[in-house]
Amino acid sequence: MLYNIALISYVIFYTLIALGIRSFILYLNTGINPFKKMGKGGVQGINEKVLMVGAALVPIIAFTYVFFKNWYHYLVPIDYLEIDSIRLMGVFLMIMGSVVTIVAQFQMGNSWRIGINPTEKTTLIQTGLFRYSRNPIYFSLLISFLGFFLVVPNALSLCALGLSYPSVEIKIRLEEQYLIEKHGTEFIQYMEKVKRWI
Repeated sequence: MLYNIALISYVIFYTLIALGIRSFILYLNTGINPFKKMGKGGVQGINEKVLMVGAALVPIIAFTYVFFKNWYHYLVPIDYLEIDSIRLMGVFLMIMGSVVTIVAQFQMGNSWRIGINPTEKTTLIQTGLFRYSRNPIYFSLLISFLGFFLVVPNALSLCALGLSYPSVEIKIRLEEQYLIEKHGTEFIQYMEKVKRWI
């Protein structure tokens, strides 16, 4: 029962709060729809689609585990990882990752975006969690994906985790190039002071 609640809460958190409500608040404050600004083509567009596929697997896996137990074996569970101590660690990582994500999103204020829009120049945020990591949102997202995998270890959740890490790495490098172009020396100095991850 605990795992069911944790999984559904996690899906609701990321779809409703971290993406839905956060995007709506940004739209109210700026008139910008962050989904509309996502890259449509090139490396950026392909990479965002890969990341979205990895993210889309999460609710599919969670709903299958919670509501369609008879089908869950089709996801090829990794039985030897289905140990309560490991799964509880997964719940903790999902919660921690979710909390850090929402805190970092709100610390970004109106500079938060989902994709890169080369026509925009947002404020460079260097305070709060961004004093310790250049990418606290992506870092916490990956932590929560790891937690999700530990709660429901199976071939599909491993695939979601496996897709997410390289996709996030590529996304970060593309965003860093954009930030260097927009902020120049200020961002380069920030890169020298603060690590990419932690």
